[in-house]
Amino acid sequence: MNWPLLIILLLITGFILLMVEVFIVPGFGPVGIGALLFLAAGGYLSWTKLTFLWAFSVTILSIASIIGAFLYLKKSGLMEKFVLGQKVKKDQFAEEKIEPTGRPSISQGKIGTAITNLRPTGAALFDGQRINVLTDGEYVTKNSKIKILRIEGNRIFVEEEMA
Repeated sequence: MNWPLLIILLLITGFILLMVEVFIVPGFGPVGIGALLFLAAGGYLSWTKLTFLWAFSVTILSIASIIGAFLYLKKSGLMEKFVLGQKVKKDQFAEEKIEPTGRPSISQGKIGTAITNLRPTGAALFDGQRINVLTDGEYVTKNSKIKILRIEGNRIFVEEEMA
């Protein structure tokens, strides 16, 4: 078998698949895995089937090809498509202060009106503003008077107000 020719074909195929992976196929998938397998097989066979000089030459040429491709991408401007160009300031994502939104002050015991059926979630009107509320599983009909039982985070639990 002509090992040098097979190794060269494996390496060229791997390099072509790697370029397809980088420029055409988004993400890392079967094409990238195939490229790695072809390149690994070519490298392995060069060290097991060829003389030391040939194997060393193949390794040096492979490394030179990768460095050359990297330098070409950088010089041609194509690298900017793969690298984030702007720097993010350290405090850019600092915690922002939340301004009041005009939401009515709601508290336990406040009375409002169900503007939808609550089964167990729905909407209610408190001080003229619509608020999403939920019950502990009970069904409350539309236009019923409701009272706030408790507030857990952003969830407001209500029950039907008995007159």
